[in-house]
Amino acid sequence: MRLFNKVSGTALFLILTVSCSLNYGNEQSSESSVPEFSFENATYNRYSNNKKTAEIKAGRLEQYKSDGRSYAKDAQFKTYNDDGDLDTEGECSLLAADTREKHYSLYQDITLSLHSQDLTLNAQALFFDGKTEQLTGSIDDNVKIIRKNTEVTGRGFSASGVNRTYSFNSSISGTVTESEEKDDELPEVNAEEGR
Repeated sequence: MRLFNKVSGTALFLILTVSCSLNYGNEQSSESSVPEFSFENATYNRYSNNKKTAEIKAGRLEQYKSDGRSYAKDAQFKTYNDDGDLDTEGECSLLAADTREKHYSLYQDITLSLHSQDLTLNAQALFFDGKTEQLTGSIDDNVKIIRKNTEVTGRGFSASGVNRTYSFNSSISGTVTESEEKDDELPEVNAEEGR
């Protein structure tokens, strides 16, 4: 009987001490669920070495302190190269940016123009990894590429910013329009025609 009382007394003591402890570690931090900044009809400019490197205009812009992520709704954006020239511009319904990891996700009604490559993309989902300079689309969504006289649409899109190539992992469709004039043969213009 004494052994039973010792075992039951020890078990009761353990149950009481364990059940009375509070675990604060499982509570979600308010920093991760509430934005540090939230703006309506906002314009955000980023500068590096006294030069503008990026601009975002959004119907709503939120930034979170805990993980450095930003979200923009109805976003229009531009990026600039080291010379200050416009490099990329576009728009989308939702933009998610993790500037620490250099991951960017674009969703719904995306138009993305890469001026240095004379290339325009239309898609519903695009993902950019700034560290590897890889741009990818969703496997099941179409991405349309427009470049000069060529329009190509396909699924499973991926592109490399390093070697400036792109590919699709499914069949593609598109059109190539040939111009009757060659690029190196410009039509003659008579200077007196404008008078």
